Amino acid sequence: MKDSKEFALELFDALSRRRRLKVDKIGRDELYEFWSQITDESFDSRLQIFFDMVNKNEDGRITEEEVKEIIRLSASANKLSRLKEQAEEYAALIMEELDPERLGYIELWQLETLLLQKDTYLNYSQALSYTSQALSQNLQGLRKRSPIRRMSTNFVYYLQENWRRIWVIALWVLILIGLFTWKFIQYRRKNAFHVMGYCLLTAKGAAETLKFNMALILLPVCRNTITWLRNTRLGHFVPFDDNINFHMTIAGAIVIGVILHAGNHLACDFPRLVNESQDKYAEYLGS
Repeated sequence: MKDSKEFALELFDALSRRRRLKVDKIGRDELYEFWSQITDESFDSRLQIFFDMVNKNEDGRITEEEVKEIIRLSASANKLSRLKEQAEEYAALIMEELDPERLGYIELWQLETLLLQKDTYLNYSQALSYTSQALSQNLQGLRKRSPIRRMSTNFVYYLQENWRRIWVIALWVLILIGLFTWKFIQYRRKNAFHVMGYCLLTAKGAAETLKFNMALILLPVCRNTITWLRNTRLGHFVPFDDNINFHMTIAGAIVIGVILHAGNHLACDFPRLVNESQDKYAEYLGS
């Protein structure tokens, strides 16, 4: 939230600076003009806005510090914490490649050329955020790397960027596997197994995961609780901003659990109970 506000303020300053406005507030006409420029879907217009945000002295030149600011703002707007941490490293790499004469600055067109190496530009939902995508994908191409090294580097960056999501999902999956296995083994030792077989074990294991997920599914949408937790130390290790995605993931697991539980009972357990011989039924399930 703090990063988004910072990005919005920088955007406002850039739009005002281009119009030679030195104000803290604007009227309806200025708002309309600002909005028209922001919603202009042409790539050049959006790129120019972003350049204006960092080229604060309007000299048409970008220093290494301003390049770092571009990367930092992009990372902030897109919640790319790892990219934000590596802003200085990426800025140095850009300057090394685009400023071989060590002038201490690059022209706008040089940075534009770098960004345009990625020939697909997506819709407005990624306006201005395109810069961060282009940087993160194209900076690696400034130096030739073997496919294996490139893949390993991308994998490392992926882990660094998503480690909080990965460990939370991994823990959740391990809990589900543990609950399913525990109930599966428990019913494997019961007499009912000899009548209904593995269908019963699967249904019971799925039921145990359902209990856990039904208890968990509402936590991600408890807004006050999530907001409070986000502001604690736990927020550094748990991606509370992904609460809606996790809520949907749990919902998907519940659907799978219901299918396994109800499906095995209806399609397998009940027919086997009905068709089982009286002798076997009395042996294992009789009082």
